[in-house]
Amino acid sequence: MESARFSNGLNVMQVSFAAALGDGRRTIVIGRIRATGPWRAAGDPGAEADRQTVIAALRREAEEYGADGVVEARYEVEGCKGGDIGGVRLERVTATGLAVRLAEAA
Repeated sequence: MESARFSNGLNVMQVSFAAALGDGRRTIVIGRIRATGPWRAAGDPGAEADRQTVIAALRREAEEYGADGVVEARYEVEGCKGGDIGGVRLERVTATGLAVRLAEAA
């Protein structure tokens, strides 16, 4: 699980790869969200940096919906169709998850 402070410094945005937040509190699903990283040449060594970038973008997306966290976060690598036809094959990291709001106060 990863977390980051909101801009107000008081609340913590949690991102969990499990089906629930780490503290076990009940949540209400807002909806599925998605964030994508930049296109890169396939096999480029910047994949870990791209994962961090898309998680940060996923957090921002969740904040826009008033979420307290993201659960069921997943990474995917998307390829650019047609890249094998005389060009460089491109890939980008995409993250998806469910934006959730806490059902009750802590």
